[in-house]
Amino acid sequence: MTATTAAPAAHSGALRVLLCFCFAFAVSMLFRAANGLMAPELMAELAIAPARMGFIGGVYFLAFGLAMIPAGLALDRFGPRLTISVMSLVGIAGCAIFALSYGWIGLSVGRALLALACVGTLMGAVATMARWVPAERVAFYVAAVSAAGGVGNVLATTPLAWLIGWVGWRGAYWVLAGTCLAIALVMWFGMRDRPDGKPLDSAGESLSSVMAGLRDVMRHKSLWPLVAIQFVVYPAQATIASLWGGPYLNDVYGLGLADRSWVLLAMTAIAVPFSFLIGSLDQRFNSRKRVVIALVVVMIVALLPLALHGDWPLWFATLALCLFSATGGTIAVLHTHVRFSFPERLAGRGLATLNTAVMVGAYFMNQATGFLVELLRGDAQVAPPLAYQAVFGWLIVSLLAGIWFYRLVPDARPRA
Repeated sequence: MTATTAAPAAHSGALRVLLCFCFAFAVSMLFRAANGLMAPELMAELAIAPARMGFIGGVYFLAFGLAMIPAGLALDRFGPRLTISVMSLVGIAGCAIFALSYGWIGLSVGRALLALACVGTLMGAVATMARWVPAERVAFYVAAVSAAGGVGNVLATTPLAWLIGWVGWRGAYWVLAGTCLAIALVMWFGMRDRPDGKPLDSAGESLSSVMAGLRDVMRHKSLWPLVAIQFVVYPAQATIASLWGGPYLNDVYGLGLADRSWVLLAMTAIAVPFSFLIGSLDQRFNSRKRVVIALVVVMIVALLPLALHGDWPLWFATLALCLFSATGGTIAVLHTHVRFSFPERLAGRGLATLNTAVMVGAYFMNQATGFLVELLRGDAQVAPPLAYQAVFGWLIVSLLAGIWFYRLVPDARPRA
C-alpha cells in the first residue's frame, strides 16, 4: 500500500473505530441516566425512601469504580475489542434482574451488573483513539464519543418516557437488554485495537509486570491532584442527570413523567453540540488544565442561584440546569489530560485508576445527597425546595475543593 492510499485507509479505520465506541458509550450513558427519569415512579410504586434511592443510583457508580482497575488491566492485557465485547454480555443479566425486581435490592443488583457491562467503554475509547489518531486530535475524537454519550442521555429522557408509557418500565428494560448484545457484536466485528492489527505492546506482560505497572501509576506525581478533580467533576453531573434531576422537577415544580422528560431532554440535548466545542478548546488554547478549570467555574456559576434560592420560575431553573449540563464535555478534556499524563504502556491502568475516582466519587455524591434529601424531607411525601438547595450547595463546595487540588497538577499541552 502506498502512502497515498494508506492515509485514507487509516482515516476510514479510525472513523469505524470511533463509531463503534460512540454506539457503545451512547448505550452506556442511557443506562446510567435512566434512573433519573424513573426515580419518582420507582419510589412511589415500590415504596423506596430517598436514601435507598440514593443507593440505587449510587451502586451503579460503586460497582463501576470497583471494577475499573481490573477492567483497565484487561484493556491493557487483552485489548478493548475483546474486553468490551465480553463484558457487554453481562448487561443482559443486569437488564433482566432490574425488570424482574420488586424491591430496592433487586434494582441495585441489576444496576450493578449494568455498570460492569459498561465499565470499559470510555477509557477503552481514550486508550484506543490515542493509537489511531495524532495526539493533538485525541481530545476531539474523545469529545465525539462524549457527544454520543450525550445522545444516550437524550434517549434516557422523552424517548425512554415514551417507551415506558408503551410497555412499562419493566418492559423497557427487556427491550434494552437487546442493546447489550448489539454492543458485543459491534465491538467484536467492527473494530481493531490498533491500526496495524497487531497485539498491544502490553499484551505479553506477565501478571507481575502488570502489577508493577499499577504500582508505577500509584506512585506517579500527577495521580492525586487528578484524583481530586475526577472525584467531583463527573460525579456532580451524574448526581443531577442520573438521580435528582427528575425528583427535583417532580417535587419542586410538580412535573409528571412526560413533562419533566422534556426538561431533561433540553438539558441533555444541549450537551451534545457543546461536547464538540469543548473537545476543541484544548487545541485552541494549547492547554487542557486551564480549559478544565474554566469549565468547572461555569458549572459552579450555573448551580449557585439554585443553591441560594429555592423558588425560581421553572424557566430560570431549566436555563440554569441547561448551562450546567452544557459543561458535560469537560470529562473528555479531563480524560485526555489523564491519558497524556501517563506513558503508553500504562495508559489503560492510568485511566482505570483515575476512573475509579470518578465512579467512587459519584457513589459517595449520590449517597450523601440521598441522606441530605431524606433528612430535610422528614415525613413529607415530597422533598421541599430547601432539600434541593442543599444538594446544589453540596455540589458547589465539592467542585471548589476539586479545582483547588487540581491546580497542582502539571498541564498536558496538545502542542509542546
